[in-house]
Amino acid sequence: VSIICNRRSPPHRDPKCRPAAFDIMTTAGRYHPVVMDFMNLGSSFYNNSGSMLASSCRLVRHYMNVEEGNRIVTAWYMRDSIHNFVGTPSTEYAKYDRVNM
Repeated sequence: VSIICNRRSPPHRDPKCRPAAFDIMTTAGRYHPVVMDFMNLGSSFYNNSGSMLASSCRLVRHYMNVEEGNRIVTAWYMRDSIHNFVGTPSTEYAKYDRVNM
C-alpha cells in the first residue's frame, strides 16, 4: 500500500508490479474534479473524491494532476517480490501479450 497526499503524479508506469495484477487507487478529500489519464489506452476518467479506479499500472501509463485542494490516494498493488517471499503462485486470471508501448 502507498499513501499519497496532495501530490501530482507525472506520467509513469509501475515496473515492479505484476503485469497480470491490478492496482486499485482510492481517493478521498476535498478538491476540484480531477481527471485520471490512462495515456496509452487513450482513456480518461473523472476521479472525484470517494472514487476507485483499477488498472494494470505496469502496462498502462497513467497520471493525475491536482491543482488545488486536499486529497489522499491509497494505492493497493502487488509486487513479484511479495509473491516470491510468501510462495504464492502467479495469478492465471489475466493474460496479456507483449506489445510495443
